[in-house]
Amino acid sequence: MSNRIVETRTVRTFGPPRRDRAQMTNIALLALLLVAAIALPYLGASGFMVSLASTILIAATLASSVNFLAGNGGMVSLGHAGIAAASAYGAGWASRQGLDPGMQVLVALGMTLLASCLYGLLSMRTSGIYFLMVTLAVGMLIYGLAFRLSSVTGGENGISGIARFEWLDSYWIYYYFVLGVFVLATAALWIVSNSPFGASLRGIRDSESRMRSLGYSVRSYKLGAFMISGSVAGLAGLLSVWHTHFVSPSSAGVDRSVHLIVMVILGGIGTLLGPLIGAAVVVMVENLLSSYVDRWPTLLGLIFILVILFARAGIAGSAGKLFRRLRARSKAASSPEGDAPGGAAAPPGDRHAVHQGKDPQ
Repeated sequence: MSNRIVETRTVRTFGPPRRDRAQMTNIALLALLLVAAIALPYLGASGFMVSLASTILIAATLASSVNFLAGNGGMVSLGHAGIAAASAYGAGWASRQGLDPGMQVLVALGMTLLASCLYGLLSMRTSGIYFLMVTLAVGMLIYGLAFRLSSVTGGENGISGIARFEWLDSYWIYYYFVLGVFVLATAALWIVSNSPFGASLRGIRDSESRMRSLGYSVRSYKLGAFMISGSVAGLAGLLSVWHTHFVSPSSAGVDRSVHLIVMVILGGIGTLLGPLIGAAVVVMVENLLSSYVDRWPTLLGLIFILVILFARAGIAGSAGKLFRRLRARSKAASSPEGDAPGGAAAPPGDRHAVHQGKDPQ
């Protein structure tokens, strides 16, 4: 009897884990989107549409950094725009001094590491709502510095005329450059999320005390996660300032950090495609619908409320759940015995035996 039970349960768990199948599906969808994105300039898209696609990809890169922290570490940052702004101001300051774009990259990298380390050191002792408040405070500090240090940052007027590499001058070449950076950043975050480091980070998210009792240095893991996330955020800030050739204190504002949270929640926290979908929704509402609807923030708020009420896992997360549910129903309907979802191959007699704990023989 026990052999039959073990055999039946082995068949039910045969195949790749559900999480792996979901990730493979996301990777396949991302590959299809990548093909469509590569073909965009060849499909007759105007310069405005290509520029809008670049804006979406930059916002998605920045949202991915927030999604990495929130999805793996349970740390929702409300000040990530400050890290991107620090990187952008570093590049802007270097451009203002007459330095070439190569030096802009180095200065932006230095500012990114400095800001990320500041965020991490102040945040790794906190969690939950306190982490949210600390990141908000640091973001407001960077906003205040950008506004008050006018001799360095240009004050309210910001810094304009920030040049990028000459070989990136063409808008469509820059679009492909942004697309490549987005793909590499997403792949890097996915690899880290699926590494032992990512697994430990999720363990800390679920139970800090248990991980600490097992000998893990929780603070070191949190600081490391923040440095990784901040590096991607700084990269997005550099791409943004090269895209618009301009940076101002509004780039470090709280509203921009809130938009990042909205993007992540709309798309689905912890999902691979979530930041891209959320960024596409927010940027298109902000740049396209705002031409026809004056109160576009209200419209964005309504979309956010609808997603919270009817798709709490976000657009990508809920679509994945719906796909798995339909697939399970399809398998159950196609089975002549009305077998359970998941492809169980045991005959009815065996299922009854497992349920009743009796040997059908």
